[in-house]
Amino acid sequence: MNEPDEVIVSERRRIAKPAAFVLVSVMFKRYSTAAILSILTLFLNLKLGYDKDVSTTVYHSYAFVASCFAIVGAIIADSRFGMYKTIVVVSVVFAVGSLIIAIGVIDALHLPIHVLSVIGLLIMAIGDGCLKPLNRTYGACQYHPNEAKSVALFFVLYYFVYNIGSIISRLVSPILREDVQCFGNDDCFTAAFGISGICMILVALLTVIAHRYSETTQADGSSLLNVFACIWHAISKKIRSKMSHSIPAKDHWLDYSEAKYGKILVWETRVILRVLVLYLPITLFWALFYQQGSRWVFQAVRMNGDIGFYTIIPDQFNVINPLLVLLLIPVFENVLNPMLAKVRIIGDLQKATLGGVLGGIAFLVSAVIEFELENGKYLHMGWLLPQYTLMAMGEILVTVPIFNFSYTIAPNSMKTVLQAFNNLSMGLGNLIVVIVVGSKLLNSQIYEFILFAGLMFVDMILFAYLAKKYKPLKENADERVELIK
Repeated sequence: MNEPDEVIVSERRRIAKPAAFVLVSVMFKRYSTAAILSILTLFLNLKLGYDKDVSTTVYHSYAFVASCFAIVGAIIADSRFGMYKTIVVVSVVFAVGSLIIAIGVIDALHLPIHVLSVIGLLIMAIGDGCLKPLNRTYGACQYHPNEAKSVALFFVLYYFVYNIGSIISRLVSPILREDVQCFGNDDCFTAAFGISGICMILVALLTVIAHRYSETTQADGSSLLNVFACIWHAISKKIRSKMSHSIPAKDHWLDYSEAKYGKILVWETRVILRVLVLYLPITLFWALFYQQGSRWVFQAVRMNGDIGFYTIIPDQFNVINPLLVLLLIPVFENVLNPMLAKVRIIGDLQKATLGGVLGGIAFLVSAVIEFELENGKYLHMGWLLPQYTLMAMGEILVTVPIFNFSYTIAPNSMKTVLQAFNNLSMGLGNLIVVIVVGSKLLNSQIYEFILFAGLMFVDMILFAYLAKKYKPLKENADERVELIK
């Protein structure tokens, strides 16, 4: 598979001071979002009374809406307020949504819990979505262009603290839901949602501190709206050129926008579109990945969580995923990646292909577990470990390489935009789950797991082909440098 040529520079890896504050804010941000996702399925099922299919559909719809708003966040940050102000504002927006639900679920107040839950979840989805492409991009922007190794280190550390936040939230939030009583309720969803809101306020404060130490400036962004306008103008003019000989033919269809939008934006748009083609197959991986918080939770509900000194709560078992990721990241860095290099699996896109295959295998394992459960066996939750381990390995091989690939391949003014599209691919994965579950094509959960696994394997064959065909636009990049000069 063809990858961009690696630029060799003499550089000492470092953690920039503002990036350090960003990393701490990422931990609090991830606590807030993961805490909601870890309890959302059972909140919908036990507190609001929805059945398993409806709860699954709403869960993935929430994740889909949040991912779609990543595009909105990128537009606002690049063309209106900048990343710093956008992060601060949307963090507060998320906190407001979280606190609405925290108050709405207090039974003694007799508030319309269903209405307030919908409003709160929508506000949180907007805040969460707008934040998705910004934190990591803002942190990476604290480095200078010649600090590629430091940027790569930042993404590794980003994913490390990201998963620390996941672990803490997935341990604490289910306990608040199950074992704590407050305000006269038999549960304490109020604390679970309220703490998430408080943590997001801390994200805003830490971002303010990071901004004060920042030594770099955000590149002037090419608004996503301008990108869409460039594409639409090129398509329109291409169609008109077919009907009129007065419009000269162009080598590439986007070149029809060159006169109106300039060579730089046209080149940047071509780069973005070429990468988006690679994102499309990755959406299916996210369809499998996010079912850890829905279908796999309902598997855990029917299993024994007793480990002697403690009984694991079903939605608490999800802590295994980030815990495994933290344990496996150094294993990959020091052991598995060198082993993969020996069999020529080196590039980001190659690793992502392998990660997708592991995700498919994880769902075959989950189908076997489901078969045992549907045949009346009361299994221990420990039997879920193989599928969680395979998915965690797949996550490392997909997420970190794709984050790094997206950031390094994107033009400076389009980094936030491309990260937003990366998040949108996650949202489309959740939409796939909503469609499959909502269609009720398969009455058996076993066959549904097998269907997703089979689709994943076919999908990775397509991704491997596209990745092999991918080539960066080097000649256009050189032209762009001359234009900037």
